[in-house]
Amino acid sequence: MFARIENNNETMMHYNQGEFMKLKYKKIIMLTTISTMGIGLLTLSISQDSSKAKESLNPSKQESTLLRTEDVSESNELEVSDIALELTEAPTPSLTPIATPTPTPFPVYDFEEAGYPEIEAFVKDYYVAKSICDIEKIKAMSSDPSKVMTLEELQKETEYVEDYRNIKCYVKKGIEEGSYIVFIYSEIKFNGIVTLAPGLSRDYLITDSEGNLKSFWGEMDPELRAYYDERLEDADVKELRAYTEEKALEAKKADESLKTLWEYLDSVITSQGDQADQAVSEE
Repeated sequence: MFARIENNNETMMHYNQGEFMKLKYKKIIMLTTISTMGIGLLTLSISQDSSKAKESLNPSKQESTLLRTEDVSESNELEVSDIALELTEAPTPSLTPIATPTPTPFPVYDFEEAGYPEIEAFVKDYYVAKSICDIEKIKAMSSDPSKVMTLEELQKETEYVEDYRNIKCYVKKGIEEGSYIVFIYSEIKFNGIVTLAPGLSRDYLITDSEGNLKSFWGEMDPELRAYYDERLEDADVKELRAYTEEKALEAKKADESLKTLWEYLDSVITSQGDQADQAVSEE
């Protein structure tokens, strides 16, 4: 966008004091009259090259309103031998460059639905341990066992879950060697409800010094967290999320019992989130 520009041509008047004192009384009156009338009586002619330069900054009539110029008409020249007029042209405006987005320093990978049998086996083992509340197994599969939820928290999370079925992994490579962002589609079998509930979760897996996969438990550094969250906006991830939401909607329409339980669990999660936010704000 063009910056607003105003053409203020400054007029410098240089007086030779020695000559000025020799002016006759009549000429003094004339100069006094000229100064009283103001510089507006002096008209300046704008050169053709200057006009073309300004036209190049106005690509359209609509944009030309951003540049303010003053119309100048021709008039008779005033011959004053003791006054020299110097015209200083306004500097040519510079165009403000349009900012371009900084490219991500890390590559963005597409989904790989096959080729990682060790990841699929790891995820399935993890969900089995979760469904039976095998907290020790989950700790052994985690990068930092001290960060894992307690047994009581796990039991509360899986209170209504019988097991997880139809598990499928969608893998993206992470920013570090041997790391992976895994989106996990699964269908939950709730206790006492026939219809399965489609769901989508994600995990960040790393490879330890012994070559074993571990589920990352801990605080990500800002760079990793930003990259991890940005993957939610990838086109293939959005497509998978939309597919899962559509399947979930169909399941709730088909089974009123599932819909009732689902809405109850959503309300519990929302309430817990509000309580957590309030606790943080009070600290």
